[in-house]
Amino acid sequence: MAQHKKRLNRLLGRIMQQKAGPGEQSLFWQWLWRLDVRKQATEWTPEEKEKVRERLRSAVLRKTHPTPDAIGIRPWKRLITAAAMIAGVAWACWLWRDYSTSQDKNRVFVFSSDAHSIQQLLLPDSTEVILNYNSSIQYGKVYNEKDRRVSVSGEAWFKVHKDNLRPFIVLADNIEVRALGTAFNVEARAKESQIRVALLEGKVAVYPTDSVTQKTLLSPGHLLRYERATKSFVTTAITTNVTAWTTGGLSFNGIPLTETLDRLAAHYRLHIVYPSGKLAGKTVTSSFEKTSWQNALSNILFVHDLNYTIKDSLITIQ
Repeated sequence: MAQHKKRLNRLLGRIMQQKAGPGEQSLFWQWLWRLDVRKQATEWTPEEKEKVRERLRSAVLRKTHPTPDAIGIRPWKRLITAAAMIAGVAWACWLWRDYSTSQDKNRVFVFSSDAHSIQQLLLPDSTEVILNYNSSIQYGKVYNEKDRRVSVSGEAWFKVHKDNLRPFIVLADNIEVRALGTAFNVEARAKESQIRVALLEGKVAVYPTDSVTQKTLLSPGHLLRYERATKSFVTTAITTNVTAWTTGGLSFNGIPLTETLDRLAAHYRLHIVYPSGKLAGKTVTSSFEKTSWQNALSNILFVHDLNYTIKDSLITIQ
């Protein structure tokens, strides 16, 4: 017990001094994220602090070995504060067991959001990520060794920690987005016709995965659309708030009206039917802060001189 405590005190010190390797950091964060801490530790009441401690003690007693899927995630500063508050013998021994049995270089970490929540994530290099509903990100245990490579499905916003020696690479279906230190948004929903990359800060290069010589450089304030069917790139200026979704709003960046309606249906849990042929060729470029589905739908349809009716919870576009 004393030996485990000493080793874990050293590990905690390395984490807090940002000297831990990527494997140590990833495993430590996975363990702490499972507490699902949703507020800064400085905002907690004494009762809330005791609840966190009790949940941790219960987890240790159950001797659980959680997997890295579908978990709530919080930024680095919250992790460090929470870690300092609840450090002790019991959690230390549990963490050491998890760390010491997880040395497989082929291990993949997967983080997902569900249909009802937006999740935040801090990668081992301090890159910030926000996942939209029904989205996921994954990376290998070798992340941050030679490069920083992640795969994304759905939608994610990135604030990349600058590192000139290790490029940050996002794989989204069959394109790659490469950056050093920048902020950008990636939309890569499997059922949609386009992949979109919107750049807010810095610079990125976008490549088809089968041709790294065919690159498109993106500058701040611009949006790249990759057509899956034709494998072609189109770049335009950003004319809407592409990150409105990160605070619970909606953002549609020149997407087909049919896909917009599908997103609204998923976001608000609605049943919407529409005549696909009548809507062909119509696109939506708009963003909304938190609003009702009635307001969002009415504004989107107004632009295209369309209306809707509702009967028995079925919304029909006319």
